Amino acid sequence: MRKSIYLDELRKLAKRMEDMPNTPYAMYAKVVTLVTINMRYEKVAFRSDLKKHPFLLARDIVKDARSQFAAFIDASFIEADEKRAPGDKSRKKEKKHRQLFDEIWNRYGKKDYKRYVDRYSYRIDVNGLAGLVKGKRCIDMGCGNGNFCIALLKRGAAFAAGVDYGNKSISYARNAAREFGMKDRTLFKCATVYDTGFKDNMFDFAIQNGVFHHLDNEDMAIAETRRIMKKGGWLWYYTDGEGGISPDLWDKSVYLLRKVPVLFIENILKSMNIKPNKIVHIMDGLSATYAHTSWKKITEKLSSFGFGNFRRLTGGFDTDFDLDRIEADPYGKEKFGSGDLRVLCQLVEK
Repeated sequence: MRKSIYLDELRKLAKRMEDMPNTPYAMYAKVVTLVTINMRYEKVAFRSDLKKHPFLLARDIVKDARSQFAAFIDASFIEADEKRAPGDKSRKKEKKHRQLFDEIWNRYGKKDYKRYVDRYSYRIDVNGLAGLVKGKRCIDMGCGNGNFCIALLKRGAAFAAGVDYGNKSISYARNAAREFGMKDRTLFKCATVYDTGFKDNMFDFAIQNGVFHHLDNEDMAIAETRRIMKKGGWLWYYTDGEGGISPDLWDKSVYLLRKVPVLFIENILKSMNIKPNKIVHIMDGLSATYAHTSWKKITEKLSSFGFGNFRRLTGGFDTDFDLDRIEADPYGKEKFGSGDLRVLCQLVEK
């Protein structure tokens, strides 16, 4: 069965949405419709007992969404005469992501933040990595609010540095380190992953946790990571896989909402009483541009920078698109494609 069965429906919806000017009412209709598509499909993705091919289910979900959006637009006469759209996203990818993630990563309350620290601590444990970080100097390239750095310290790292280009994110990370009593073992720095400002050969363990697939120049960021790592050091490299239904739906959503401001989207999600951590997930999915790859492509790329001894890691949670989930699901490849690519590798050539 071909993907065109749902992609054709998605194209029809996209054309209808593109034909509607971005008035506040139309933007609201677009956001709610696209949230509905992606969340309905999420329920499909995590079921392994489907009685119907997921391509057909995705088609039905998008067809329903076309009717939903048409109903919204049919009632658009209620909108006030003043229809000026509130702001816009940057057209430049990295500027857009700076704006997006600097808003997202400071949204966590203490309880949710601790939950995410525990989540990354568990991922270190389930992959047996505590021995690689214990007593080591670590860095997180694109650290956001610093939760992975805190997790590394909880698992015995001697020191953890975090680099991010978001001022709000770095401020949040510094405050979190103080809250956890780890201020003296952390350094959070507002800088880019292209130019961290650190000296050569400073770190034993590096993290790139879903950041480089948002960049204009992934190779330049890998080169900078390699420069500041010690030979023999280890790298956790998480990137988005290619193929699968979910990336198709999210990528189209990002394109259709490319002119809708991030905070406008967030206000709609808040009005829907969505859980804070889910708001972050959906804001990311509706706004962030992802580059997709495969295990073969990413390991070949990292090999060209001197990395080797590759091992595929697990996310460890039911919501992760891990290799074991893909292989155990009758429709795993169709639903997840390459899945979540968490790579552990060692810098073997310097």
